[in-house]
Amino acid sequence: MSDRYGVEVKLLAITPDAERLIESAGRLCWNTQEKTGTVPDRIQSWLAIGHESMIEHACASFSIRGSRAMTHELVRHRLASYSQRSQRYVRESEQSYVSPPELEVSHVASQVYRRAMESAWQAYRELLKHGMKPEVARYVLPNSCYTDIICTWNFRELRHIIALRTTPRALPEIREVALQLRDIMKEKAPQVFADF
Repeated sequence: MSDRYGVEVKLLAITPDAERLIESAGRLCWNTQEKTGTVPDRIQSWLAIGHESMIEHACASFSIRGSRAMTHELVRHRLASYSQRSQRYVRESEQSYVSPPELEVSHVASQVYRRAMESAWQAYRELLKHGMKPEVARYVLPNSCYTDIICTWNFRELRHIIALRTTPRALPEIREVALQLRDIMKEKAPQVFADF
């Protein structure tokens, strides 16, 4: 699936030697530490039987750019740490928002959307001009505003996000984020994410 929403997902940091840490934690549970590194698909075998606690020891941090509508859904995943660009303290100096590609199938829908965006941004600029603080003026801005967020999740939560947010029922924009997360994690920790 191509990224039709303009989302950006970048890996910032990951637990060093994450898969060895995970296997060590799992081996401790089974008291088989002497076998560490001898079975290539050991982690996947544990995951297949539901033994997932050991993958919570490894974490990854990402920088994600997308709409506030998408990040409102993303932060529902609570086993995490989040830092998001503030609209309270940071003035929105640029009219920057996501245009859902689904609107492009209808000229009328596309025009209605563009007029709504222009109206919201014009109202924001007027409120600032009349002395309103950004924290008050932002109330007129749409959920489609671009934002930046840094997210840190343990591998178990990442698996949950990928499983839940790559389905056809997911918001298309968050699905694109989850697919990028999946691709990055399959490359960085294939023993943990090979089944996706």
